[in-house]
Amino acid sequence: MKRVELTVGDKTIGGTLVDFETVREEYNSYRLSDGSMIRMKTVVTNIIRTDEFTPNGEPIYVVNSQNVLVADVPDDLKKPTKIQ
Repeated sequence: MKRVELTVGDKTIGGTLVDFETVREEYNSYRLSDGSMIRMKTVVTNIIRTDEFTPNGEPIYVVNSQNVLVADVPDDLKKPTKIQ
């Protein structure tokens, strides 16, 4: 595990990169009023256990992630393409 420093506002906090295994990543699906279907999932890129703790004594984690979005859009909403 690698030690890292985070800057939160004007404060520097120490932490440790924690290895992890993805158990399940699922899409959330949203049907829009315009007929489109949006599917989105969050993919975790890294997790840091900080040296800070909650009032209950639990360590505070920082999770970095990226959103993956897939859109299924009705044809009438798509911009016409030029045929060459």
